[in-house]
Formats: sequence, structure tokens, C-alpha cells
Amino acid sequence: MDYLLTLIPVVFVLLAGASSTKKETDVTLFSKNYTNALKSICCIIVVMVHFPPLFQNRVQDLIGSFAYVCVTLFFMISSYGMELSVEKNPDYLRHFWRNRLVSLLIPCAIVNLFAYAASMLIKGSDTPADILWTINTYVLILLEYCMWFYCIQLMRRKLNITKHWIVDGLLIAGVVASSLFLYLPGKSDDIGVAMGWCYERYGLIWGILLYRFMPRIKGWLTGHRGTKLILFMVLSMLLSLTYLKYKAVYFYGEYLLKIILGFVIIVFLLLVTIGREYGNRIIIYLSAISFEVYLIHGFVIGSLEVLAPELSSGKFIILAYAITVIFADVAHRISKIFVRRLRA
Repeated sequence: MDYLLTLIPVVFVLLAGASSTKKETDVTLFSKNYTNALKSICCIIVVMVHFPPLFQNRVQDLIGSFAYVCVTLFFMISSYGMELSVEKNPDYLRHFWRNRLVSLLIPCAIVNLFAYAASMLIKGSDTPADILWTINTYVLILLEYCMWFYCIQLMRRKLNITKHWIVDGLLIAGVVASSLFLYLPGKSDDIGVAMGWCYERYGLIWGILLYRFMPRIKGWLTGHRGTKLILFMVLSMLLSLTYLKYKAVYFYGEYLLKIILGFVIIVFLLLVTIGREYGNRIIIYLSAISFEVYLIHGFVIGSLEVLAPELSSGKFIILAYAITVIFADVAHRISKIFVRRLRA
């Protein structure tokens, strides 16, 4: 029963995504509807990895092992969108920081207020005040990349750099450098490495490359697709087994192999999904609240652990998802009012 209850959120979102598809007459990749479907599925899977040991089970652990790929995809979607916007909208940099800060920090502030109020009800005066101004690690990494992206784009304009490979190369170098700077001094059990997402931030690079080489990548994905599907499915399985064996090996195993495995799984996912048009109310709704789901799920799980420690694993997981979606929906509706008014 625990396994069945654990499967419900993931099966639900996968069925919602699958039922929203139809064959495209003109093959596109990374359209708005496509990324909406990705964000909907990814936000559900990311939640699965953060349940406390007391409420974990084998199904939860299996699904949660794909969470780092989902975070990689979130970064990939973000950097792809930034590349698309800066080249299609001449005024993008003019309002860049205003729009970025509003979109990222207002939902954080709303969720922090929710978390503080709920914690006051549960813990009373023991509630730490720093909940109110804590900034999520995912947001910090995005802001870090935004700073680098903005500086490089300003330099491109000031120096009139016309060669894309120079700009893209500098952006990629910044991501690689930040990842290695975080990883190399750390240890495999160092919480700084885990929370800094030195592996997942490579999604920022995949987004840059996807935008720059979109026609070639789309052509490659659609040509001899069946053969490539089988090849990358087998490759994903082999690399997964290899990673299980060598994940404790410093750098080559736990760093390079994990990054390559994530990349191969993403390519396999693109091969599976290309050529389909996505979009229905469920997918659009989950995509809209996906950021708030990510921001608030940790606090919901922590609070539920205190309030209902007697629940079985499956019941705890399904209840945590339900409460997370409700809180995320309310937080999204409130933050959307402020974001619309403050964005340029």
C-alpha cells in the first residue's frame, strides 16, 4: 500500500502529460507548452527526494534518484529562456534585473511568510526569525548565473562582439568554473557540495548549447530516431549501473560520470518526447505553481513530520503532496499580483 500511494503523484502527472499530447505537424522543441510539461513533471519528482528517512521507501528512493536530472532540466530551461529573450528582445537587458529579481524573490518572500506563520503556530517562540529572509539555494544559483550573464551581455554590447562562440564560451566557462570551485575543495559528504548543486548547474550549459544549435539538434533528434532511442536507453542503463559502482570515486566517478549520466538521460528524454505537442489544464496549472511547489515543499514535509509522525510512509507522502500543492497554489496567486505590478 505504501508503494502504491507513493506512485500516485508521479503516475498522475505522467498520465496528465501523456494525455495532453498529439502529434505535431511541424516539429518544434522547447516551446512554451513543451517546457510547461517538463516543469510539471520535474517539480513532482524533485519533491520525492526530500522525505525524511522515517518515511522513505524503495519506490520513493527510486523515483527520487532522478531528482538531480530534474533540477538540471530546470536550469536548462532557465538559461535557454534567457538566451532566447536577449537575442529576440532588444530591451531585455534594460529591464533585466528588475524583472529577474521580482520573479525570483517575491515568490520566495511569500513562501517565507507562509513558513514563518505556520512555524509560529507549531513551534511558537522557538521559530527562528531568519526564516523570513532566507533565500533558497536554487534561487541563489540562478542569481549568480544572472550576474555572470548580465556582465557578459553588457561586455558584448560595449565591445561590439559579433561572434556568438565568444559570448557562449565565456558563459560556459563561468558555469564550469563555479562548479569546479565548489566541488574540488569539498568532500563527497560535504553538505556544501550537495547544496551548491555543482553537477546540476551544468543544465545552464545545456540550455545555452540547445539554443545555439537548435536546428542541428532538432534534426539529429528526428533522424533515425528509433535507433537512437534504443541506443540512449541502453546507454542510460549502463551508465546508471556504472555510477552505482563508481559514485564514490573522487572526481571521475562522483563528478564527471554523474554529469555525463544526467546529460545522457536528458538526451533520451528529448528523443522520447520530440514530435509531440503538449498542453492541457492540468499541465499548465502544475507548471504555473512549480516554482512555489519547489520553494515550499521542504517546509511542508518538515512540519508534517512534527505533526503526524505516526503516519505510514505512503500516507505521509501523499498528504505532503496534497498540502504542498494547496500552499503553493495560494502562494502563487498572491505573488502573481505583485509580480505583474512590479515587472517592467
